Amino acid sequence: MKDAFGRMDEKHRGLRGQILDLAQRVAAGNVPQSIGGSGGDAGELAQLIAESDGVKQFLNGNTPSCTIPVPARLMYRNAITSTAPGVTDPLRPAGGRERGIVAGPEQRLLVRGLFAQVPTDQGIVEVVRESTFTSNAAIQGNDSSPTGSGEGALKAESQFTFGIAQLTIPTIAHHTTASRQILSDAARLGGHVSSRLVYGLALKEELEMLAGTGSGLGMNGINNQASAFTGGVTNATALDTLARAINQLQVSNFEPSGIVLNPVDWLAIQLLKDTQGRYLIGDPAATTTPVLWGLPVVPTASQTLGKFTVLDARQAGYIADRETATVRISENVNDNFVRNLVTILAEERSLIVIERPTAIVYGNLSHAG
Repeated sequence: MKDAFGRMDEKHRGLRGQILDLAQRVAAGNVPQSIGGSGGDAGELAQLIAESDGVKQFLNGNTPSCTIPVPARLMYRNAITSTAPGVTDPLRPAGGRERGIVAGPEQRLLVRGLFAQVPTDQGIVEVVRESTFTSNAAIQGNDSSPTGSGEGALKAESQFTFGIAQLTIPTIAHHTTASRQILSDAARLGGHVSSRLVYGLALKEELEMLAGTGSGLGMNGINNQASAFTGGVTNATALDTLARAINQLQVSNFEPSGIVLNPVDWLAIQLLKDTQGRYLIGDPAATTTPVLWGLPVVPTASQTLGKFTVLDARQAGYIADRETATVRISENVNDNFVRNLVTILAEERSLIVIERPTAIVYGNLSHAG
């Protein structure tokens, strides 16, 4: 019993150390800037998968498959059969390889963070919208009431109509194949591959949520449902255009919460100068959060060049999460078992639900004469 309490105390000390380390990283700003960890190594997600008890049980032959849920905070094709000669673990620091596998750069994925994220246990989301509202509010009895106070007079009646839209939550998924030997010999390679698969899910999710056309089973994205910008003025600057788009929402009783721009367009705005050559958007030497007209700017390559989106995300809608990202590893695919191959599958089920399209404005930054 004493030994058991000792082990528990040691475990709690380790947990406290992890929490302290995370707090220090957050305070120092040393946290991953994109989903799936940094591009230079396997990242936290890769380590989580590589060290998963389910993966260990699978590689030991105790189970034909395993599933690893991916924490939401980490969301954000030929078979792999061998590594370089003499390499036992490409992610283990050795021989000067402190950085491990060098992956391609990962795009910062920011659209999901704009919206509330709501778990659901249904595969279909119903959106009930008010189609029309005719307000006939009036003074009881009007001015012609025989009693002078309106008592006993018929009160006015207003009318409503409603419509229901049913939205199916799509599945985003992809997979790859590796040999059981390489996953066993290079344990963290499986974690690296899995984390890259999860990043692929998140990248596709962002593209669909922002720019999906709604065709087939795809998402009907933010831009496709947005109200058109109506305040375009010939030769207006991008700053003028965005100010008018913000006003378009404000006069419709919305409170804009963010601006989505392509990084190239955001840079062009940052480089705007006055007649004396001074930058309009602050001091280039200063470290500032991207902000225009008091609203945070979200620069993402998922936005079409030359376009902008201004939105009141709180009233526009939310993200429905049926199943957050999971990684599944199995040998029960085709003839994998007799070939000592395994299939690594990453998938999720999420949907952007736009309840009020009028809370979003989408248009062209430039209105040349």
